Parts: sequence; structure tokens; C-alpha cells
Amino acid sequence: MTSRLIVSGVVFYVAAGFTPIGSTSAGFLPDVELVNKVVQNYQTIFDVLGVSDFALLLILFIFLTTIHIIYVVFRRIGEYLPPAILPLPGWTATDDVTLSAFDILREARGTEHTEEENQRLYEFKKKLKDIEESIEKDYRAELEGVNAAFAISKTFILFSAGAWAYAMASGGYSGDTNFLLLILGLSLLTALYTTFAIFRANHFRIGNLREDIIVQFLGFARIWLTEDYQQQIAKACTPSRSLRSAHFAVVVPVYGTLDVLIEDMRQWRSRRQRRIAN
Repeated sequence: MTSRLIVSGVVFYVAAGFTPIGSTSAGFLPDVELVNKVVQNYQTIFDVLGVSDFALLLILFIFLTTIHIIYVVFRRIGEYLPPAILPLPGWTATDDVTLSAFDILREARGTEHTEEENQRLYEFKKKLKDIEESIEKDYRAELEGVNAAFAISKTFILFSAGAWAYAMASGGYSGDTNFLLLILGLSLLTALYTTFAIFRANHFRIGNLREDIIVQFLGFARIWLTEDYQQQIAKACTPSRSLRSAHFAVVVPVYGTLDVLIEDMRQWRSRRQRRIAN
């Protein structure tokens, strides 16, 4: 709720500078006398009209809903503003250290597959899946908050830059235009900080996931495999250094990312050219 109040408060403050309602600001904060007059006027109106408690609750509900809508709109817009940061899926990081290892397990089993072995491998795979889900759950709350801050900061960069440009071009902004530049600067700093935080959190997420998976695999190998196969498992479980915990991308509705859209367009053109040639 605090983040929603901050976002909507800044938006209302900037929007008030473009609204001719008198002295909307006195430096950094709104004019206290103006706020008191507005409150007194509404108090008088409510007393004269005999507004019920239900109507006051309805007004409060509308006010809170407006705050929530502004927050959601800013977040949704920011999620599609480039660049987006896409995390490495947990299953990709898991496959990076388990695909070759499972091939070694199948080789070690030989041609005889007993029900006991099948059940043991099934339970082992299920345990690895539970570990992946547990780590993803642990980092979900942290990443959700920082991802929301990153998306909102991108929207604020566009919002404050556009408001400043419009204010300078029209000359109709009653507030201090330097405050718009201050919002822009803080938005840029927030975007940089959240970018670092997202990459850092995903780096630890993938590192912890790989570490737990490798420990389980090596422990399983020590119990059920010979020393030669244990050495092969240890070598196969070495993580690939080419995988990144997160990467920048351009998000496109429906298609997911811009590279997927470009690839689909190329395939569509190739099919179209083949049909024309035939």
C-alpha cells in the first residue's frame, strides 16, 4: 500500500501542476492553506447534504481504487517498456547439470530395469523437482517486489521526461519544473539499482538451485553407483559457464519477446515465398 500511495501521490502532484486550480504548490510540498480550504469546503458540503456514512465509505473506496488503478497501470506499462529482464528458468539451470548425469545413471543401470530401480529413480527425480520449486518459492517474493519497482521506475522515466518536455514547450506548468527533473533522476537511479538487484537475486537463485541439485546427485551416486560412475557423475554435474541467470530482452504482447516475433515473421515469409514459387 505504501508503494501505491507513493506512485499515485507523485502522479497527482505532477498532474496538479497542469491544472489551473490556483496556487497548487509552495515549493516542494502543496500549499497547506489550500489543502485546509479544500477539506473545509468538502466538510461543509457533506454537512449540508447530510451525506451518510455509507457515502463516505463509497468515496473512500473510489479514492483507494483510483490509487490502485494508477499503480497497476504504471506497472503494466513498465513491464512492456524496454528493456525487460527475463530470468533464467529453473528447469533450464537444472537440466544444465542433470541431463548428462541422468544418461550416466541409465548407463549404470544396464539392461535390467527392476521395479525397485524405477521407483528409486522416480522418487529421486521428484525430490529434485521439489528442491527446484522450494528455491523458486523462496525467491519469488523478493523478485516480485524488485521487478515491480523496476517496471514502475521505467514508466516514471517516460512519464517525468514527457511531463518535463510538455511543461517546457507549453509553459503552462504552475509548479517547479526542476521537480520533474528530480523525479526523472530518481527514476533513473531506481531503475539502475533494481536492475542490479534483479540480476543479483537471480544469480543467487540459480547458484543455490545448482548447488542443491549437485549435492543431491553426488549423494545419490555415492550410495548407488560404483566409484568409476561416481567420478563420471561428478564431472557431468559441472555447471556450464555460458548460462546467464538473467538477460535483457524486448517484451512483445502475445509473442513473449521480440526475437520470437522476428523468428516467426521470418518463418512466415519463407512459407509465403515457397507457396508463391510453387
